[in-house]
Amino acid sequence: ALITHEIVLFFEACPGRIIGITGTRGKTTTTTLIYEIIRATGAPSVIGGNVSGVETLSLLPEITPETQVVLEISCEQLNGMAAPAISPSVAVMTNIYPDHLDKYDTMEEYIDAKANIFRHQRANDLAVFNFDNPVTRRLGEEASAETWYASLERWGSFARGSSEIVPFIFTDTPLRGNHNLANILLATTTARLLGVPDEIIATTIKHFRGVPYRQEEVAIMDGVRFINDTTSTMPIAGQIALQSFEEPIVLLAGGNTKHLPLEDWAGAIVQRCRDVVLLKGTGTDELLPVLQDAAARQGRKNPVRGVFDNFIAAMDYAVSLARPGDTLLFSPGFTSFGMFHNEFDRGDKFVAYVRKLMQSG
Repeated sequence: ALITHEIVLFFEACPGRIIGITGTRGKTTTTTLIYEIIRATGAPSVIGGNVSGVETLSLLPEITPETQVVLEISCEQLNGMAAPAISPSVAVMTNIYPDHLDKYDTMEEYIDAKANIFRHQRANDLAVFNFDNPVTRRLGEEASAETWYASLERWGSFARGSSEIVPFIFTDTPLRGNHNLANILLATTTARLLGVPDEIIATTIKHFRGVPYRQEEVAIMDGVRFINDTTSTMPIAGQIALQSFEEPIVLLAGGNTKHLPLEDWAGAIVQRCRDVVLLKGTGTDELLPVLQDAAARQGRKNPVRGVFDNFIAAMDYAVSLARPGDTLLFSPGFTSFGMFHNEFDRGDKFVAYVRKLMQSG
């Protein structure tokens, strides 16, 4: 029997235009923002794919040829799209970092899976790539569709082979960090190519508060800001989170390993965090000596205050270390297997703890 991935069945049956988004980081934020922008035009639109809580096949009855179908597409789903040779009409690639090396033998294999998003496009399709990420910049050269690049460094977007930059209409955004500006720029570029007016794009960005579990501000209590960044399951995500906050940081991190390099993240932890509380796991075991080295190299004190095998105990201790004006950042940098069902369960436990703290406060 032929095993077909659910996403393939969806592609084959879907009458609407499919806008597919993939990448290592920023997929869900970019997908959600593109959907919100299209929805603001009044055009019929749906969101699905790898977005939590959406059963993609169940969307089919509401999709007509006029519907814009915005899908977050994971690596696993892209693997399923290789043999039937399908790609969305509009492909968006946020970035590629080393990830899932527990599932792929090499980084090239992982990149190859991601490339299915644009590999089978036609010449009149659209592809949008992040120019500032070396891997996605290179992949943009291989696309057969009309190809555009979005670049934060150049503050705008441009067609492949053109030097004419369409400036980024920067508007207020409640989101923090350059990685979010990059997500916003990709969504803006895509929406413009789909013919959405700048005013609608700007207004949507201004009111877009991001996606739960991703640097989500849960509360500010006694002057301490509580941030839930549980989808940080890899070191680069932990590093990006640290760059998004100016305030002194009490970091709660740790978990199980994906066998990714830890040096850059460890350096950033030593530099940015006053206090670090770690959850037990195979990744944490790997991180401890690397943090020790980073502290020695920077001539700073190792910020690790303790390693806990109990989440509540770890939270109690992290809260006791936090002072008014601090950010208590839950950005694990590793997977959640073992102590939690998954990364969302982990984030929910963090939020539940903070809510309970507020009630007792």
